Amino acid sequence: MLLSELFPTVAQLSHQDKLRLIHFLLLAVAKEEGCNLKPPGKANPADVVLQQLASTEAVVWSPQADSASVQALSDLLVAAKEASNA
Repeated sequence: MLLSELFPTVAQLSHQDKLRLIHFLLLAVAKEEGCNLKPPGKANPADVVLQQLASTEAVVWSPQADSASVQALSDLLVAAKEASNA
C-alpha cells in the first residue's frame, strides 16, 4: 500500500486513534533504529519514553556553526544575485 493511499484513512481517525498511531509509529521506528522503547512491566509508557529520550544524545548540525558551510552559502547567494542582475 502506498503512503498516499493511507492519508485519507488516517485523516478519518479520531484524535485518540491518531495519537495511538503516532505511538505505534514511534515504537516501530525506534525498534528499526535499535532502541527498545517498550516499558518493562507496568511502567507508564510515557515516562519510559521520556527517560529514554533524556538519556539519548542528540546531534544537531547547523551551517551557522561550520565556517566552510557559511562561506559556501554566502558564495551561492552572491552567485544567485549576480545571475539575477545579469
